[in-house]
Amino acid sequence: MATIVAPAVRTRSQKKLIFFILFGLVTIFVTYMKNARIFDPTSEIAQHFAPVKWYLIPHAFFGALAMLLGVFQFSNRLRARYLKTHRTLGYIYVVSVFIAAPLAVPMTFHYGPSLTAASGVQSFGWMLTTAIALYCVRHGNVAQHRRWMIRSYPFAMVFTVSRMIIPIPPLFRLGVVGIETVVWTTIAMAAILPNVVLEWQAIRARPMRKAVAAD
Repeated sequence: MATIVAPAVRTRSQKKLIFFILFGLVTIFVTYMKNARIFDPTSEIAQHFAPVKWYLIPHAFFGALAMLLGVFQFSNRLRARYLKTHRTLGYIYVVSVFIAAPLAVPMTFHYGPSLTAASGVQSFGWMLTTAIALYCVRHGNVAQHRRWMIRSYPFAMVFTVSRMIIPIPPLFRLGVVGIETVVWTTIAMAAILPNVVLEWQAIRARPMRKAVAAD
């Protein structure tokens, strides 16, 4: 049986690795394209963040740290071979989330109530799912811990996905309305899609037909 399962496990691991490599490259790209001149005080982006720079610095640092460490938390090999390291990185992830997430909210005050509310919902969802994942592992429920970590990380992915979609010309021309639409949609998808993925096998499963008793 091991010879049958092992190739499937390797295939899933390879797909996971390819996905996170591509996601990491996209994250670097969208971050650079938007913030390339962040250290130039005369640039539009630097002046935009100037009023909230003391929120931005810890938010960016711990947000980036959480996004990076979250990837390693999904590594079956790391978890199997270096459990202590896996746990340490997990606790750092949790701390990073609880620092980065709430700091995002005051940074959106000048965008208006809609985007401030969106930031609040995203931050709350990220902290809540992470807290539940922590609670589960602290009480020995490893299976649910993994499931809630899968629900946690997509809230971090909103950063990349929204910035990848907003520059699409038809949406970009809408201005603030387009940004609000994309942000709210990606947050909704972050809350919904992980549940679809986690329950996909159960969704596809066909109910067992009751055996008809012979007369």
